[in-house]
Amino acid sequence: MNSVLSKLANRISSPFLRSALMVLGIVALAGCTSTNSGVTTVYYSVPGVTAEQINAQIARRGPQNGHAIGTTETRMTPKIKTRRQDGQCYIESVDVLLDIRVTLPRWSELEKADGNTQSKYRGLASHVEWHEQQHVDISRRYAKLIENSLLQLPPVENCRLLMNKSRVLFKNLFDAHNQEQRAFDAAERKEIESRLTSLGYS
Repeated sequence: MNSVLSKLANRISSPFLRSALMVLGIVALAGCTSTNSGVTTVYYSVPGVTAEQINAQIARRGPQNGHAIGTTETRMTPKIKTRRQDGQCYIESVDVLLDIRVTLPRWSELEKADGNTQSKYRGLASHVEWHEQQHVDISRRYAKLIENSLLQLPPVENCRLLMNKSRVLFKNLFDAHNQEQRAFDAAERKEIESRLTSLGYS
């Protein structure tokens, strides 16, 4: 018997500062026909040769209406296959599909800027990319944890009851995922504030 969890969605965001790095998590416990599971990285162009020009372009072109420099959006879709045997319903297999979209800046005129500006924005770009990769890694780790945890659910007589238990377990683990994503952003706050302040943000 093939079963797919359905009818539950949850979204989190943790922006900080005007140009915050943000994680956006989406859990979709719904039927999904896509078999794609991976990371897509997209870039938005940031022209300008001074800090003021570049900052203005981030505010104009950046994700989340210019309130973020980089973002990571994650969709998790658990697909569960159950089977009945000897009057019991078992979880036979679990596949948590991950759809992750990372948005990053690309400085289009930075080579025309003075050396100090180039150095600071290249450092910021590197840190933004590293930061978003940590969010990706957290999501990947939790996807594997969710798969393993669902597979360990004991069999019950009723498959509907088993799916309800699966739904609760998934939600609890995804809530833990959200908490870890937020905790990572909180731990990063001082580093990001320092970098942004040096680039003219107040």
